[in-house]
Amino acid sequence: MASRTEIEPGQTIPSVTKEITEKSILGFESTGILNLENIHNNPELAAKRLGTTYTLASGRMSITFATECLRKFFGPDVFNHTGTVNLKFLRPVKAGDTITVTGAVSGSEDTANGTRVSVDLFCDNQDGNRTAVGVGTAVIN
Repeated sequence: MASRTEIEPGQTIPSVTKEITEKSILGFESTGILNLENIHNNPELAAKRLGTTYTLASGRMSITFATECLRKFFGPDVFNHTGTVNLKFLRPVKAGDTITVTGAVSGSEDTANGTRVSVDLFCDNQDGNRTAVGVGTAVIN
């Protein structure tokens, strides 16, 4: 767990790399969409709406991977109680992609509850294409 005295601007956080499979996409989608067909679980609907021949991984999957990085850095007790993740999705993620999430501390700010640490987050695929960018935060003492 990162503490106030250990965190410095530019410090990198632990990275996470995940292989995306059709099975992982469908498994992820089955946990939160209430069985509604969409571009993440129905290739025909994805083709009709997007012109693709495949389903797309939900952006929520990338958020989950970024959250894993931040939990490793801040510790689960800190991140689970004070953490946030906000990503902007830049390009689709599909089965066969490998996504790596990296990040670095971009700043900190004193608050009434401790120090809010901000981390710039980056999601890249196996070809080095950026699929998402954003910021994660957590409040540490």
